[in-house]
Amino acid sequence: MSKNRLSPHDRYIRSVFTNPKVVREFFEANLPEKVKEAIDLSNIEPQKESFIDDKLKQQISDILFATKFNNEEGYLYVLLEHASTPDKMLPLRLVKYMSAIVDQHLKKSGNNKLPIIYPMVLYSGQKPFPYSTDLFELYGANKDLAREIMGRPYKLVDLTQASDEELKKYFWFGAAALIAKHIKDPDIMPTFKVAIDLFRNIERLGEKQYIEDYIYVTLSYIYEAADIKDEEEFMRTIREGLPSIDEDKIMTLAQKWEQKGLEKGRLEERNEVARSMFLKGIDPTLISEVTGLSEADISKLLN
Repeated sequence: MSKNRLSPHDRYIRSVFTNPKVVREFFEANLPEKVKEAIDLSNIEPQKESFIDDKLKQQISDILFATKFNNEEGYLYVLLEHASTPDKMLPLRLVKYMSAIVDQHLKKSGNNKLPIIYPMVLYSGQKPFPYSTDLFELYGANKDLAREIMGRPYKLVDLTQASDEELKKYFWFGAAALIAKHIKDPDIMPTFKVAIDLFRNIERLGEKQYIEDYIYVTLSYIYEAADIKDEEEFMRTIREGLPSIDEDKIMTLAQKWEQKGLEKGRLEERNEVARSMFLKGIDPTLISEVTGLSEADISKLLN
């Protein structure tokens, strides 16, 4: 049997669930009252999509129905389980399938409003299903904590709302947070000098195990993302403020800056050539071939 061929169970159940009488009776008998009150059972449309991996199609199948919950788009999702060995991880699989349904819905609808999805499992194994249908039972002894944490809005750490004075209280995280918060400032130097003070505090505490790599990663990030007005001042600040850092790494950083400057110069030359060619009426496709710039970059440049 090829991996894409439907099992007899799948073919049968899918055929049965094309009958609107069967569908309505199934949902009338099995949906909670609150769900039935929110939807119109006479307006349930089967969808063609399946969210089951090919390797699982001999054990399970699925049917998706579009409906409306209080006049808002939503779905009833029925997972048809006919595996001989029940799967304890079935609640987690349902989460994955429902996430895929949401992704597909968002692509089709073109908006950011999430649909309600009510999941159901129709099990036809040889023995009663022995496992919990509660996802949080899979967390074992931490199930109550998981339910409390994961059932609430996520924690947002918004650096734009955190004061620099508050961030300075944390040596390790504080340095990274300050740099990330101010990386696009017109002048990164004031923030960088504060970060150097925090690094020195870490060194004074004797916590040197990770400090050198941490500093170098920070310097590399600033090199890549910040607009450094005076590179000589920046390098001098490093040498004077962090005398313990490996000089070879500082030199490597200086070489990167030099290479970055060369690449920036080459790009500016190519941009100037592209502008000149365009003003002479040369076709953008030929300009792209000559300069190596993409046509999209050329169009953006000229606009």
